[in-house]
Amino acid sequence: MSGKLFIILLLLVTPGEARKSFLRFLNIQNPEMLSFMKPEETVIVRSSYEGKRPHSSYLLVKLEDPTVLQVVNVTKTSLDFTDFTINLKTFPGETNLTMQLWESEGRQTRLIEEITNIRVSVFRQTEDSVFQEPIHVNSSVFLLVLLMILLNKCAFGCKIELQVLQTVWKRPLPILLGAVTQFFLMPFCGFLLSQILGLSEAQAFGFVMTCTCPGGGGGYLFALLLEGDVTLAILMACTSTSLALVMMPVNSYLYSRLLGLAGVFHVPVLKIVSTLLFILTPVSIGVVIKHRMPEKAVCLERVVRPLSLTLMLVGVYLAFRMGLVFLRMANLEVFLLGLLVPVLGFSFGYSFAKVYLLPLPVCKTVAIESGMLNSFLALAIIQLSFPQSKAYEASVAPFTVAMCSSCEMLLLLLVYKAKKRPLLSTENEKAPLV
Repeated sequence: MSGKLFIILLLLVTPGEARKSFLRFLNIQNPEMLSFMKPEETVIVRSSYEGKRPHSSYLLVKLEDPTVLQVVNVTKTSLDFTDFTINLKTFPGETNLTMQLWESEGRQTRLIEEITNIRVSVFRQTEDSVFQEPIHVNSSVFLLVLLMILLNKCAFGCKIELQVLQTVWKRPLPILLGAVTQFFLMPFCGFLLSQILGLSEAQAFGFVMTCTCPGGGGGYLFALLLEGDVTLAILMACTSTSLALVMMPVNSYLYSRLLGLAGVFHVPVLKIVSTLLFILTPVSIGVVIKHRMPEKAVCLERVVRPLSLTLMLVGVYLAFRMGLVFLRMANLEVFLLGLLVPVLGFSFGYSFAKVYLLPLPVCKTVAIESGMLNSFLALAIIQLSFPQSKAYEASVAPFTVAMCSSCEMLLLLLVYKAKKRPLLSTENEKAPLV
């Protein structure tokens, strides 16, 4: 079964209501793209049509380009519903197909229903595909990277100032601004822009789910490198991840209905909780080390910057490595929206913080946490909720946003450091000699 793709298309073909029901289900105004990846695929078309005689209906499949799709056979089974099983051979490329439901009455045939211009794209899995095999990493290298991540988070815990933490809890305005941006404004913008750019329902849902994700783990890393408020960044990441347990199901339900996607959407509660624990546990250890063993905390604080830069480069490499296969099916509109989503998050967060006259480090932090999203939580929702073909199409969004946000933050960091260097040189020249 793993080598086949099963898509259930409900043919509600009762006289008079047939075309209306069917078109509403398939949304011909903006037909979804069927994506195939295997050399041989199976499509199951389900019909509720009941003719005058049993077994009188049959399905005819017409292909626009036989070099992309070839019909091996069409078989029919009738139980509670009539199922037509279409066995296909696929080749890389894009084409359209037409399905016609016919009824045979003696020597005469009658067309019951017709679906035209169903867009089909065929991709071949490569070694880069996340659906085929995970990236092969030596166990020693994987363990080393994991230890570096834990050590880095522990070092961040050593930089937390309890006085700042108490101040934030008493005046939680930055956290509220970040939450409103992440869970209300960003999903709406993702939905609106996906409709303006004419993306398919699956891709639009992928972008909405990416926009409703909490702040990613890289937020407090960039807050450190861009001289933001590290304590606030860690607190915002933990708070938004906790809120995601409620807000992600709400947004997935709301926007799936607006997009016309029926079905049950699964929220990866375990993954969200594990993400929260993965942040809190080593950070808490770092806080304890700072107050119990200050000399060890000083050593950890010295390595946090080089360690963060190393992990950031590793993360960018892995994101491109995993997302390379999706770049091949991303069109100009997807790239444009992938670039816009982080920029909107940065802009909204920074603007709101400025309106409330918050300090510059706080403004930077709110902007970073609003724009750096944990896109892989959206990927988990997509994988749990969609069949393989639609999941493949929708997964373009979180990978594109993850890669674009990483590149934009790296570019911003380079520009920030380049502008700061002349200022440091000038200050050193003016400093009096002792």
